[in-house]
Amino acid sequence: MLVEDHERLGESLCEALKAALFTVDWVRSLEDAAAFASLNPYELVLLDLGLPDGDGLELIRTWRTGGLAIPVLVLTARGELNDRVRGLDEGADDYLVKPFELREMISRCRALLRRPGGLAAACVRLGALEVDMTTGAATFLGKPLALNRREQQLLLALVRRPGQVCSRAYLEGALYDHAADPTLNALEVSVSRLRGTLRASGLHDAIRTVRGVGYVFQGAGPHVAP
Repeated sequence: MLVEDHERLGESLCEALKAALFTVDWVRSLEDAAAFASLNPYELVLLDLGLPDGDGLELIRTWRTGGLAIPVLVLTARGELNDRVRGLDEGADDYLVKPFELREMISRCRALLRRPGGLAAACVRLGALEVDMTTGAATFLGKPLALNRREQQLLLALVRRPGQVCSRAYLEGALYDHAADPTLNALEVSVSRLRGTLRASGLHDAIRTVRGVGYVFQGAGPHVAP
């Protein structure tokens, strides 16, 4: 989730995050950020501090007091040492002072997700399947998989939880932002297309359907590690 009230900056940040294969919900106030966080299991929050309805530090304080441990990357123009120290002491996980390079922001996002308890290793290997969690590129038996953007996003979401049931809500959250209006069977279509791409590369029966619940990424072909 991106919490930023500046329109042009928010648009640029969303574009950069989506280009890096993140799915982004963009809100512009503390009230909306609190509401969205109560409804969605976000993996990361990028938070401006100077918002129309208050100070972003108040939101961090509320989340930490309430036991919500979601990683928070503060994006702010407050660059003094005391400001940075206060932000980290209030519970922010990282602090980036405006103006900043978009590449650095993306790198910091990935670094936060690689911390203990995070969801994104730099590279995931499941038997003969190797997935670069930074670029979305994947190989099977050393050969590149011809994945489109949507297939990359879906595969990344599945391999983060190998052997576990990935619910429809989790997968839809990985593929579509809050403003999207996917059709009723959009997720099924995406899964079917990913299965087809994997099958064409020799990776059969990797995704199992759990009816009424979601999907499980259960294997990477005949060379799956025990």
